[in-house]
Amino acid sequence: MKKLVLLFVMFAAFAVIYSCSHKTAPTIPSRPVEAVTGNKPDTADLSSSDPLVAGKAIYEIKCTKCHQKKNISDWTQEEWKPILNSMVKKSKLNDLEISQVTQYVNANAKK
Repeated sequence: MKKLVLLFVMFAAFAVIYSCSHKTAPTIPSRPVEAVTGNKPDTADLSSSDPLVAGKAIYEIKCTKCHQKKNISDWTQEEWKPILNSMVKKSKLNDLEISQVTQYVNANAKK
């Protein structure tokens, strides 16, 4: 019986020591980061003097950070008004960018 108690105490001690041991995360090998290529417009378009070009760039770069790109021509200007008003409140766009995006959306909305 003493051997059984001793065996149980040794097992319990081993379990406590093992559970308190220092754990390390596995090492993840690093690999080079590759540039993402896609159909996103160049950030130079953001400063374009043409408000429609700048509006498109802002829409495709900034608006799609949070959600999928929508087909603008699926909605009329009237249907876009509440969408734009609600998104402008959440966006981090300045007044010029808001104006450019609005002009771009209105120019391409369903007629």
